[in-house]
Amino acid sequence: MSQNKLPLGGIKLIRRIGRVLVAVFVFAVAFNFLPLNLGSPDWSLGISNTIVSSASLALVGVALLRVSAYLQLQVHSQETSNPKGPRLIALKKSELGIRRLALAGTISLLLLAGWQAILFAKGMELITAKGAATSSKAQEQIKAVEARIKSAPDSVIEAEWTKFQASLPPAFFKAELDAPARRKELLSSVGARSEQFRVDLNRQTSAAAWNLGRNAMRICLMAIAYAWGFYGLHKL
Repeated sequence: MSQNKLPLGGIKLIRRIGRVLVAVFVFAVAFNFLPLNLGSPDWSLGISNTIVSSASLALVGVALLRVSAYLQLQVHSQETSNPKGPRLIALKKSELGIRRLALAGTISLLLLAGWQAILFAKGMELITAKGAATSSKAQEQIKAVEARIKSAPDSVIEAEWTKFQASLPPAFFKAELDAPARRKELLSSVGARSEQFRVDLNRQTSAAAWNLGRNAMRICLMAIAYAWGFYGLHKL
């Protein structure tokens, strides 16, 4: 009897550790669901990242449950005089439940991988819309500045020209210009700043799109890898 208690105790320990790991995974994902913001791609990507980052806990937990179920069947077949009795049926049902849990993990992770394409599309729409809105607002401000420069009196142009010259390095100082030439130079300066703003905005938009695509691809590949692992446990 003393020889049989040790394997049974070890099997129970393995089963408990597996349950704890699965529970930790569930709680880690559940806590990140709040506050709910289903319409936000950032929130959805955050949940997806939490799932794939914690999926190793669930995978190891289900693997331990699978091992404990197998060991229980082996111990039962060796130690009982009626290996095909009600106890065996209960153990088989427990094993089937673990296999179904692994299958559910497989399907869920594959759906998560496919969901990344939808999140990427929605994220790109938001990035494009945000960039367009920022560009439109900036263009309106630039046009307003250009209109003020064109309609400003010569005294205002002279004051603005003095400020503009003071902001330049000495090597870029302009020779004394008349009022129309100064007005033209100020308009050229506004146009150059507008062009630089467009370049910076395009760079920021491209960087945001790249980061979004990279994160979505990483989550997709990790989800597929873990789904493969869960499917292996299901078929084991």
